[in-house]
Amino acid sequence: MAFEGIICPVCSGSLKEENFLGAMVCPHCNTKLRQKKYLAFLEFLMMQGLVTDIDFFDESIYGHEIEKSETEEELLDETIHDEYEDKSEKMEFIDEKHQLKETDSDEEEFRKWKGIEEDWQEFNKKDGKTGK
Repeated sequence: MAFEGIICPVCSGSLKEENFLGAMVCPHCNTKLRQKKYLAFLEFLMMQGLVTDIDFFDESIYGHEIEKSETEEELLDETIHDEYEDKSEKMEFIDEKHQLKETDSDEEEFRKWKGIEEDWQEFNKKDGKTGK
């Protein structure tokens, strides 16, 4: 297969078929290309069929994703976040200055007021007639 137009992701030097056999080292900058750092470049080579000894199940390249997900699952299962959360930080934002005062209303004053037991719509109609 022809390897035309393939360049090194580090030094932009042209690469030949011999460079992809075995260790995958750039002849110009001596960079080992089979690393997680150059994952996009390796995936391009795999998708184009230019490299056959690497696949998506290669643990040397994709192993960090598997380990990370297993570790995260273990942490989620074993950790109860409420036990370790510092709740004093949340309490800082509560404003302690405001105190609610309940003022007793004078019920007798309301009892004297006409219309307290009437329907509010009827009261408004009646109030409008007397004002005219």
